[in-house]
Amino acid sequence: MFKKLYQLLRELGVLRLFIVSLLLRAPFDFLSTVLSANLISRFIRLMEQGEKEPLLPTFWLFLLLSLLLFVYNMTIWATISMKLNLLLLSRLRKKLFAHILSSEYADIQFISSGEWINRMNYDVDRLHAYMMGPVTFMHLFIALVNLILSSIILAFMNLELLVVSVVITVPLMLLSCIVVVRKIPAFKKRAQEKFGEYTNWAEPILRAHQAISIFDGKDLVLKKVEDTSLSMLKENMKAHRAMARSKFLNTLSGGSGYILLLALGGSMMGEAIDSLATLMKITQYRAGVMQSVFVINRSVNNMKNNRAGAERTLEVFENRHVKA
Repeated sequence: MFKKLYQLLRELGVLRLFIVSLLLRAPFDFLSTVLSANLISRFIRLMEQGEKEPLLPTFWLFLLLSLLLFVYNMTIWATISMKLNLLLLSRLRKKLFAHILSSEYADIQFISSGEWINRMNYDVDRLHAYMMGPVTFMHLFIALVNLILSSIILAFMNLELLVVSVVITVPLMLLSCIVVVRKIPAFKKRAQEKFGEYTNWAEPILRAHQAISIFDGKDLVLKKVEDTSLSMLKENMKAHRAMARSKFLNTLSGGSGYILLLALGGSMMGEAIDSLATLMKITQYRAGVMQSVFVINRSVNNMKNNRAGAERTLEVFENRHVKA
């Protein structure tokens, strides 16, 4: 899948812009984690030492750094990522229409009009969302960078906490990503096929409603529409139930992590951790690790959710729908 998307981005002429946007946005989460960890640690250390005067200058310094970080992120989003979003979606649609116009008549007739409408609208949007949508591939990469860098720092500060966190979190994440949500693309693909059948009935209902009434076909048409609607609903509900089970595992993983921190925090004080400020700093880096894990898990789920539409669009580009 990723190899096909790489080739597609090259063909659309946005590969370089995509990579630049990815690299420029990648450090944001990690820098935010570093900033929050040092802010909390610094404030607690000053209060423990009874130094009140540096508190306000420290607050303004961290506020300024936070503003600069968010301005940087918004600038990248408004200038590069937004341009990439618009270019990618417009060129995807242009490529799809150009492909249809250059296709043989028999290939066009192979797919129903409702299915073509579905692929030209919903499926193209899903392909775009797979790469650029909220909490999908782009955010998965950003979270992965934060996960690696935060884990390295946490390993130096408290390896025991990192190891136990990984032992508890990773199995649940793998269970969610590999087992629970693996059938979502198949559910979504069948739902989209049913949606194409549903859309096929729109044309006769709008254009031939008088003939339908004359030949007493109203009940037949409504029954067909009802059947396809229910079939589409059943497939979507299967996907929603899989997503719900995945979210339950995320919640279980997060709750277990907090219980772990409470259990280990007391035993680490005075030995592995010399002060409350250090404990809070470690906690922030662990939070960065856990947040990244959850974002990766959610990104994988959303990509699974969009994959069916993405694959259906790629099928058109590759002419594989003719052989279906």
